[in-house]
Amino acid sequence: MTGSFVQRLGLGAALTLASQRLAGYAGVVGALLLLWQAVVVAFGVPDYLLPRPAQAAAAFAEHLGVLGHATGLTVQSTLLGLVAATVVAVLLALLFLASPLLDAALMPLVLVVRTVPMIAIAPVLVLLFGRERWNGVGMVALLSFFQIMLAARKGLQAPTRHMLELMHCCGAGFWPTLWKLRVPCALTHLFTGLRIASASAVLCAMFAEWLSGAPGLGSLILDAHSRQHFALMWAAVGAGTTLSYLFYTFTIALERAVQHASL
Repeated sequence: MTGSFVQRLGLGAALTLASQRLAGYAGVVGALLLLWQAVVVAFGVPDYLLPRPAQAAAAFAEHLGVLGHATGLTVQSTLLGLVAATVVAVLLALLFLASPLLDAALMPLVLVVRTVPMIAIAPVLVLLFGRERWNGVGMVALLSFFQIMLAARKGLQAPTRHMLELMHCCGAGFWPTLWKLRVPCALTHLFTGLRIASASAVLCAMFAEWLSGAPGLGSLILDAHSRQHFALMWAAVGAGTTLSYLFYTFTIALERAVQHASL
């Protein structure tokens, strides 16, 4: 009973895909560590420029509690920012679908906001959200919103004219057409936007922490660099890179689960 329920939800396929991708990531990381060690030994790179992988691993084990706490805070900021960005992006895409006039009026404003560099937005976000983790949530939401909104907007407009005419002939109005046709067509596009956004969301959260001084991986990297604790710095960089890949893999696995559940 439990196995059939899990299979019906698509969790089995999602877990299989996630495990395959994580195994591939572990293999790539292992190869990069060997290359890292070979470069350090071959060129005699001093520790203050690039510590050996064993030193970074030792720092990771020694400061596991600090790294775990910082990673947890960065995960919270990233998750909250992505959820907020997705909700606002989908709502705005629905408004654009319902009102082409609103689409034409607001899309240039959205494009202008997206083209503003992060370094210029950061001080404004600090004023709005303070220097705690809400600053990271705001930056992740703001910079992830654009990709998700464009993907949702394109997906909602994906049904062809013949599909829409068929729904009209069946007597379906705006809402039945939306839920039975447009939303299923938009899911693939929406997950594409989420994949693109999730790949950079962790970096956005760390960048916000680095600028504002809020606790997290970003401020930990900056603090370790300022104290010339380069082994800990590289351990935190490795944690951030792995976290980014995990978020990307999670969105792919979630898409697979949704696809299997809808079959």
